[in-house]
Amino acid sequence: MGKRLAALELKLQRWMERANSGHHLLGLAALLSFGGTISAAYPVTAIVVTAVMLAPRRWLMLSLGCATGSALAGATIIGISHMLGYNEIHTLFPNLISGETWNEASGWIDDYGVWAIFGVGASPLPQMPLLIFFGIVDDRILEAFVALLAGKVLKYGAVAWVTQHFPEKFAFFRRINGAQPTTRGDQTHP
Repeated sequence: MGKRLAALELKLQRWMERANSGHHLLGLAALLSFGGTISAAYPVTAIVVTAVMLAPRRWLMLSLGCATGSALAGATIIGISHMLGYNEIHTLFPNLISGETWNEASGWIDDYGVWAIFGVGASPLPQMPLLIFFGIVDDRILEAFVALLAGKVLKYGAVAWVTQHFPEKFAFFRRINGAQPTTRGDQTHP
């Protein structure tokens, strides 16, 4: 798994570098954010950090693009789970819906409605179970999309701002990948 993950990471980094040189980074970042959210295969914040490090002046647009891609994927998850319904989802994912999990998610949705979607979008909590449960019990997909988008804009905007203003804190990514520091003028850059 380690070799495949490293190969995937390198491939994604090359795609993003190529997209940045061709001015397609925003679209690729949004697409990768959609894919990361719909598959839950990788964290979207990694896409945000990488994209902002490649194009720091466009941090706001990149965070908005990633938030939009992720929110569209979340709305897709809600819509699909609404169409499938409880029985089909329970058949496909029997371990997802335990009595305790169902009660907790139902409580969040009953108490907070779409604000629960906003909260999970703005937080580092896993969002997939809540989105699936929300889709099963509620059909307000557009409202959920807007709430998720607002939460993601808040979260990814903060991540992008921190990445843009304090890039030296993320220099360890380059050291881990084996890049050697280079010297420009009187400053050393990883």
